[in-house]
Amino acid sequence: MNPLLQNSRRFLRQHPGQLLLALLGITAGVAVVTGVALLRDVLIHSLDAAADALAGSDSVRIEAPSGRIDEAIFADLATRPGAPDLVPVLRATVRHRGERLELLAIDPLATAFGPMGLGGAATAPLLGSARGVLLNRTTLKRLGADPGSTLEIRLAGRSVELEIVAVLEDLPGLDQRLLMDMANAQDLLDRAGELSWIEAPASAAAWLDRQIDAPLLLRSAGERRASAASLTAGMRANLTAMSLLAFAVGLFVIHAVLAFLLVQRRRQIAMLRAVGVTVGQLRLVLATETVILAGLGGLIGLALGTILADQLLELVRAPIAEVYGQVTARGIQPSLGLYLVIWLIALLLALVSVTGLLASAGRIPPGVLGRTPDQSRPGLRPYWPALALALAGTLVLSIGSSLEAALVGLFLWLCVAALLAPGAGMRLLSAWHAVRRRQLSGRAIGMLGQARLRLAPALAALSLALGLSAGLAMMVLGFRGAVDDWVDRLLRADTYLTASTGIIDEAVTARINDWPEIRAVSSARQRELGDGSRLLAFDLPAAAWEGFEWLAGDPEQARVGFDQGRGVLISEPLARHRALKPGDTVSLPTPSGPIDLDVLAVYRDYGSERGVLAIDGRLYRDLFDDPARDSLGLYLAAGAELEAVLARLEELEITVSLTSREQVRSQTMAIFDRTFRISWALALLVALIALVALVSALLALGLERGRDYASLRALGLTRAGLVGWVVTQTTALAAVAALLAVPISLALHSALSLIIQPRAFGWSVPFSLPLWPWLLMLPLALLIGALAGLYPAWTIARRDPAPLLRSRS
Repeated sequence: MNPLLQNSRRFLRQHPGQLLLALLGITAGVAVVTGVALLRDVLIHSLDAAADALAGSDSVRIEAPSGRIDEAIFADLATRPGAPDLVPVLRATVRHRGERLELLAIDPLATAFGPMGLGGAATAPLLGSARGVLLNRTTLKRLGADPGSTLEIRLAGRSVELEIVAVLEDLPGLDQRLLMDMANAQDLLDRAGELSWIEAPASAAAWLDRQIDAPLLLRSAGERRASAASLTAGMRANLTAMSLLAFAVGLFVIHAVLAFLLVQRRRQIAMLRAVGVTVGQLRLVLATETVILAGLGGLIGLALGTILADQLLELVRAPIAEVYGQVTARGIQPSLGLYLVIWLIALLLALVSVTGLLASAGRIPPGVLGRTPDQSRPGLRPYWPALALALAGTLVLSIGSSLEAALVGLFLWLCVAALLAPGAGMRLLSAWHAVRRRQLSGRAIGMLGQARLRLAPALAALSLALGLSAGLAMMVLGFRGAVDDWVDRLLRADTYLTASTGIIDEAVTARINDWPEIRAVSSARQRELGDGSRLLAFDLPAAAWEGFEWLAGDPEQARVGFDQGRGVLISEPLARHRALKPGDTVSLPTPSGPIDLDVLAVYRDYGSERGVLAIDGRLYRDLFDDPARDSLGLYLAAGAELEAVLARLEELEITVSLTSREQVRSQTMAIFDRTFRISWALALLVALIALVALVSALLALGLERGRDYASLRALGLTRAGLVGWVVTQTTALAAVAALLAVPISLALHSALSLIIQPRAFGWSVPFSLPLWPWLLMLPLALLIGALAGLYPAWTIARRDPAPLLRSRS
């Protein structure tokens, strides 16, 4: 082995704590990036995973804009000359002990004995049981069930027992899904003669295109995956941005730790230079150390990131199911290609982050060193790079209108903050020192001002971490307030009625409307359109119109036009995604073909990021021949009691349930809170990574200023006093970082609320300024600083001052 590398190896073995800190920094950054990257893949592919398992990864699908296909169409296609193998599918959502599952009804003969799908006779057991289901081994274990046992599910407000007739092996695409015989499922769901879609081989696309007529659509696997990806694009983009920020903070940690190691080895490096080691050889060895540390830490980070992805998936599973209607796979699917890309990027960025340190090492003179204070070259100032990055970020934001451009611009501005934070922080410390220069705490803070290069990475990392946490909290609290106001405004009825079957027929609606206890009835019927947006058919009494918050268009003219069936109302996300405004026309696919309708107005909506197209209920029933409703809003007459309405409901032939306005509101806000749990988790990880940078910087300062600390001991400062001195320094650094985080968090909150949210989700959020994050940030920062200072303080205080006083370095 090269003698220089042997020397490095010996040094690192003698300092395992520093080695651990260096590995921890890169490991944490890589783990967060890997975890989020794997999670992104799950969110993209889970929606189509069941289709891959049933019909192969290369298939086409026949769909209807309404989401419902008459079974007679399947029978007609299957019996035509040259017909390919077709797999009919019926889909429904059920729950088991509060957990959402997807029930997929199939034709066992089509999937078991045709060339597509599961192969063999895997689905044959379904033919012998009226309530039999198949599930894979992972789902069986998750539900805590056994083969042959019964599974109680909740379906449209009622309980049903299903029998597990067989377990499928090695089919991860069927995680969280139950397979059932088509005829049995149609009976169970009360959806006789109905299908959700029809799968076919990709080779049959041309034949099918000639056979099917409007409004049926033919969609390839690639189109379906693109549609699934677009549903969660906003969430995935935000997670990616946070993971990259965590990785950037991790790079600060690497820089801080390696700077600490360089301080420890200044004498050793000087002696190596004295015996003939060239600057090039020295830099090569240090670069090799960085690559080895980053490579090893990256490998550990990949492993931990895979574990982290599973935990993050648990955080987003419920919001994905509730908000997007997707059932995600139970497990993460590791990707060798993804791992290799992340690992190589980690190596490259680790080298980039220490280029300044390599140059600094080359400037160490040969021979025994005297005291070597922090060498900040006055000619190097961050203002010009910061100005260039600020201009670039502003240019990207002003020119590009995409979400990616917004994220790039935000990242460039965060880089500006990282460059300017250390200088601003040192000025604050100098001012603090000037005010308290005659006190012990002021002198401790004054020592920090002489170590700018050592403290700059830690100060930047901690400022960004605190700014991210506070900015994210301000955005979430502001957004939560906006959603709460929207829900409170939207819910105008006294109570809301749904049926156990999921459908309320026209006769029941008319009967309820005639009750004397009911002043008015609103109704809603929902369909999903091919692009993921929703079609909502409303029957709205006068009181319900007060629930709309109009963003564009004349409200009175919109109401008149809507009631007369002359046009549609569109939500803000739909208006943004399709670049629509009042006066434009929008094409609505119907069973008889697409029709063009005028856009009457745009209203605020946080219910669907893909957008909502609302039409009058009477127009909907004429176009789609669908008289059913999904839910009713009941407006009680003056003096009417809810108990009287409940008594009336018992007269109905169907099982119904009532949900109060407050219950709907609390359920909506609970979904909101669950959606942002993953954001809080990632913000916490970023803060923990920043702590490592702070600890490393303080350890480096302790070594570099060893004689100063020894002199304090010689002048009578006790060990406990020295611990207090160091903790004062770390607390002051954390306090300054908190002050710097205030403008950073304000800028981040503004960017997330005013730029990122509209581009990611399509909706705007009224700007507000929640102060709680700022009020909590300072005490939290002081606590972080005190805790971070304990280990460096203990390390510095336990050293014998005599050798340091005799030493020349």
